Amino acid sequence: MQVAYIRKEKCNTAMCNRCVKFCPASRKDMPVIYIGRNKKATVVEELCNGCGKCVKICPEKAIEMKFIKDKAAPAAEAEEVKQEAPSKQTAPSQTAPAPAPKHKETPEEKKARKKSEHVNRVIRTAIACVLGMLAGLASFYLAGPMDAVTGVQPMPVIGLLVLVLAIVIQKTIFMIIRIDISKLGKKDWFYQGFMTFATWFLSWTMMLSTSFLSNAA
Repeated sequence: MQVAYIRKEKCNTAMCNRCVKFCPASRKDMPVIYIGRNKKATVVEELCNGCGKCVKICPEKAIEMKFIKDKAAPAAEAEEVKQEAPSKQTAPSQTAPAPAPKHKETPEEKKARKKSEHVNRVIRTAIACVLGMLAGLASFYLAGPMDAVTGVQPMPVIGLLVLVLAIVIQKTIFMIIRIDISKLGKKDWFYQGFMTFATWFLSWTMMLSTSFLSNAA
């Protein structure tokens, strides 16, 4: 009868325990190969079926097959299996960290969070409106003198560039005043752009209308 034999001097379970994991004859309650107290793999010869799989997968070449006449395992070895196998089965459950409990938001915390979000939303809206108004005024003065007959300015593209600058610069302003931009989604940025565009368009149009009416008078 062939059984696996492990050369203790070559066995290195600190880096590998493949023979323990992949032995096809092992059972949860009755392992064929286990890690002994000397930190070396040990074979229970009376349970080994001699398949030789452990010989092939051992990276240290520490396992070889040998012939035996009697399959009875030493009493001390069998006792060690009984003592150590259950402890290895229960070790993961003892050392596994318990999942951290999820923090449940209290009514006070929820109220404070909503208040903070509302304040930030008002601040962002005010910044968009102010920048849009300033961009409209700047567009009016930078786009060139208005034609007295048609009311058209010669360089309206400059006004569009000023509008884009007013939208883009808001990200930097939010970072300076410590508004968390990581929480802003696509809808939030679309809202910022829309409010900036609306106030820019209204202020520039009002300036053009006022100037045109004054020239006509």
